[in-house]
Amino acid sequence: MTTTKIILHPPKTIANLARQMASEEHVSITQMFSAFILTQAQMKYNKKTIPIGPLTRSATGLLKVPENWNYKKDMEEILEDKQLYTFH
Repeated sequence: MTTTKIILHPPKTIANLARQMASEEHVSITQMFSAFILTQAQMKYNKKTIPIGPLTRSATGLLKVPENWNYKKDMEEILEDKQLYTFH
């Protein structure tokens, strides 16, 4: 496969997180980025549903969350608490 160079300028925290994740998975950042893009493209263009396993299916509906629950805000707080990323 022919390759093309893409230069990205992410915030330092994102670059460090990418290095850490790639190291843990024993892949290069390029391989990790390529897999991410392919996954996003498949989800966007294929519109196929991902099969749900039996354990996940059996757990569906066990938890009730408030209608006004803002999961993005909660995730931001969790990531900021772990100092993985600052959203401000």
